[in-house]
Amino acid sequence: MALPPGVPNLLDSSIAFLNPTEILTSDLVSDYGSGATPLWGLFLSGAPIVVADTVLDFGYQQAWSISDYPVERGGFESYDKVNSPFRVRLQFVSGGSEANRQALLDSIAAIGDQLTLFTAVTPTAIYPSVNVEHYEYRRTSKNGLGLLIVDVSLLEIRQGTAGNFQNTASPSGFQAAPVGNVQAPEVPADQLPNVTIRPPPGGFPPVGVQ
Repeated sequence: MALPPGVPNLLDSSIAFLNPTEILTSDLVSDYGSGATPLWGLFLSGAPIVVADTVLDFGYQQAWSISDYPVERGGFESYDKVNSPFRVRLQFVSGGSEANRQALLDSIAAIGDQLTLFTAVTPTAIYPSVNVEHYEYRRTSKNGLGLLIVDVSLLEIRQGTAGNFQNTASPSGFQAAPVGNVQAPEVPADQLPNVTIRPPPGGFPPVGVQ
């Protein structure tokens, strides 16, 4: 049946339709579990170090400290602005089995005490030199039994030219400085200088006489 002039063919093969699966997965935060290299996460030497199914959320925080001083009539004036270390938050998720959820917790706990510097990676930016500040998760009888969500907070570590965060010296190797009165060591008699004491004119005064 021919359509009236001006009415388009609804079944035109030239029209491209989106796959519903592609719509649902086009904005996934990570490719964990797909066999491809994840685009979001925490990395060390180019490899992900947290065992997770996916990265659900990412956050970044940058702050500046502004110093000020009081002036007359209760006012304040600012005199300095310092760029503070940035903070990064990654939300890792694992489900499926209890072994998967435990692997997520174990991998995060393993890097919690380390002084190693990691890299937080996103498709738009890379944040190097970060270390785990804290992590947290919550499970209840109604939430978290089959899907474990863990928030990992990381802090930028700024290294000086003389220091190295990865090779921090042990505090026990520091030699304590003496505090208070220190008794001088005894000197042997044979090492004492040979000093001759000559009496003043008229001799020494009697003891007790000023």
